[in-house]
Amino acid sequence: MTLLKKIMVCIMVVSSSALAEPMRITGIDSVHGNVRWQVVNDTVMGGRSESRFVYENGLLQFSGRLNTNGGGFASLRSNRQDWDLSEFSVVRLKVLGDGRRYRFRLYVDGDRASYQSDFSTAVGQWLVVALPIDEFYASWRGRRLSRPPLAASKISGVGLILADGIDGTFDLALDWIEFGHVLTAQQPESSEEGPQ
Repeated sequence: MTLLKKIMVCIMVVSSSALAEPMRITGIDSVHGNVRWQVVNDTVMGGRSESRFVYENGLLQFSGRLNTNGGGFASLRSNRQDWDLSEFSVVRLKVLGDGRRYRFRLYVDGDRASYQSDFSTAVGQWLVVALPIDEFYASWRGRRLSRPPLAASKISGVGLILADGIDGTFDLALDWIEFGHVLTAQQPESSEEGPQ
C-alpha cells in the first residue's frame, strides 16, 4: 500500500469515528422505550379507510384497508419526543412490506405540517430503507409546501402514511427505526433476513 493510500485510510477511519453512533428509537434494541403510537385515518375528514397497529416484542405491525372514496389515507404517528438528533443526517428503517409505496414522516413541535419521504416495499422481503433527512419535503393535508430543508435538531416525532390512491388491504411490518449518518451505514440497502 502506498503512503498516500495509507494516509487516506487513516483520514477515513478518523473522520468516521468522530460521527455519532446510530440511535435506534424503536425495535428490540431501542434506546428509547417511550415511543407510543396512534392511528390517524381519513375518517377525521369523513373518509372510510381503516387501520390498526400491534407493537409486540419490538416489532410494529401496521395494517388495514385503504378506501379512496372520501379521503384515501391511513397513518400512524408517534408521540412527541425530546430527542437530540442534531448529529444525524439520515433515518433508516427495516421493513417487510406488501409491494405498496409508503411515506415516512418527520414532525416538528408547534408545526402542523410534516416532512415526508416516500419509500417502496417488496412483497415478502425485508428491506433496509435509508432516507436522507435533507431530502424530506414539507407537506400539509396532501399539499407540498415550499420550505427550506428540515434541520435534524428540530425533529420531535415520526410517522408512517399510506396514501397511494389504491383501494384495498395493506400490511407493513417495521422491525426498527434509527437515526444515523450516511457514512456510518453498516446495513445493506436491502436484506431478506427477518427481524434483528
